[in-house]
Amino acid sequence: MTSPASVPPTPEPYDEGPKATFMEHLEELRRRIFRVLVYIMLGWIVAFAITPYVYHFLAAPLLRIKPESTKFVFTHATEPFFLKFKLALILGLILVMPLIMREVWGFIGPGLTRQERRAVKLIAPFSLFLFFSGVALGYYILPAAFNFFLGYLDDYPDAQLLQNPAQYIMFVVKMMFAFGLGFQMPVVLMFLASVGLATPEAMWRHWRYAILIIGLLAALLTPSGDAFSMLAIGLPMVFLYFLSIFLVARIAKRRRKHALRVETRQT
Repeated sequence: MTSPASVPPTPEPYDEGPKATFMEHLEELRRRIFRVLVYIMLGWIVAFAITPYVYHFLAAPLLRIKPESTKFVFTHATEPFFLKFKLALILGLILVMPLIMREVWGFIGPGLTRQERRAVKLIAPFSLFLFFSGVALGYYILPAAFNFFLGYLDDYPDAQLLQNPAQYIMFVVKMMFAFGLGFQMPVVLMFLASVGLATPEAMWRHWRYAILIIGLLAALLTPSGDAFSMLAIGLPMVFLYFLSIFLVARIAKRRRKHALRVETRQT
């Protein structure tokens, strides 16, 4: 007869409640997608009213340093409207992102194990902090970036800069988003460590490959692809990688303690 101590632990269930059918999952997904579209529409309406203030905020990095001869010039009659439309859509998405993430979590949360749900809840606030830190850094290095680019304007003494506002604003938005996205690297590594797919030992052992991958990511993320922007985003990502080793080590230590307690109880 098998003793209770030798009985293997029951695997953790994904959800204690009754299992939904495939059609019920599809119906829930349809409802949540509909609510997300409503949120986006409401966010776009609100953002459309405040877009002029956001435009001036995004234009400030170039306006502060532009040469006297520089002018913002639209080259097509429809561009002022479509610039406001796209900028309001982006801003609206940012405004309603907490509601969108609530719908996403409501759909995928029940399908995760308790450990995975705990990892997401711990990491999500840190992810938000890192994203907005990256966005802020991307915005505040823009004057230095434009100083670098405009320095080459002196090589053409008869030329003046006629900047298309739509192209400029989209460049700024892409640059800020690229920094925010790049700063998510510790979050990805911490999540992988939380589910046992990343260890500090492996990260230390392969740090040279990690720096090479970070360089490739920096080249892909920066919209301009110039060396200045790649360094501006790549260097903080290298720092965040080594910071991630410390964070992953803490998570791995906690996982090992938990595994030791479980093994002790089983014996």
